[in-house]
Amino acid sequence: MMKKLLFFILMFATQLTFAEKATDILDKAAAKFRAAGDVKIGFQASTDNGSTMGFIDIAGNKFHCDMAGTIVWFDGKTMWHYVKSNEEVNVTTPTVAQAAKLNPYSFISLYKKGYICKMGKSTNAYHEIILTGKKGSAYQTIVVHLEKSSYKPLYVKTETQKVVTKITVNSYLTKQNFSADTFIFNKKDFPKAEVVDLR
Repeated sequence: MMKKLLFFILMFATQLTFAEKATDILDKAAAKFRAAGDVKIGFQASTDNGSTMGFIDIAGNKFHCDMAGTIVWFDGKTMWHYVKSNEEVNVTTPTVAQAAKLNPYSFISLYKKGYICKMGKSTNAYHEIILTGKKGSAYQTIVVHLEKSSYKPLYVKTETQKVVTKITVNSYLTKQNFSADTFIFNKKDFPKAEVVDLR
């Protein structure tokens, strides 16, 4: 009986250590990300429906994401979601969870609330962190590969009930200087687009 009790205590302590290590690594990655200033990331995203290339500009909680068929602007409050195929822009005021689903790098701010963090199968080149969402979280699971030398993201896999998205980072430019207009939809650039205000 005593041996079983000691075994469970050891297992519990080990799990706590792994959770603390995962959180520590994400803390360092978040600090590096904030210190990087405005960031421009080129990536390839794939789902069961195929793959596409794109880029995302990030400044704090603002982002501008451009992929084949879709462009999203988010100024921290209002989101504009443009679908090229039907020339339509939906305007919303999303919740944090809704905004997170359109920002593949939202794990940088999400991991401290609503997720259980643990170490995955890391290699000599990267740390693998697995985030499991609690009830109401934007994602069921997020798997992140962070480069060991720089803590920058190399790969992100997000999973909801309906979609699994895999994102591979192709380029990562720091110290960019985006204007406020970068994160706001400009009707003059899309004169044929129908704007649907859903706020």
